[in-house]
Amino acid sequence: MNHIEIANLAGVTLADLDGLLRGRASANVANRLHVTMADIEDFIQGSVSAAMTNRLGLNTISAAEELARAAGREGAIGIVIGMLISG
Repeated sequence: MNHIEIANLAGVTLADLDGLLRGRASANVANRLHVTMADIEDFIQGSVSAAMTNRLGLNTISAAEELARAAGREGAIGIVIGMLISG
């Protein structure tokens, strides 16, 4: 699957996806997930807000931070892309 197909499935532009793959969230990505751009970028770096914890469906910030740490940067980006695709 190429980036264009992934962007289409995720409902974002190719530029949004490319930025996300570099660890930067666009306003469009943040709006689709109902969190802030900082929430997404912090998650990618291993720090998680209450809003992102809720969006992940986890009960505690520490559980969400453990997920982010265990996944690593690339895994966290993959989780965000998965959330976009799953709606």
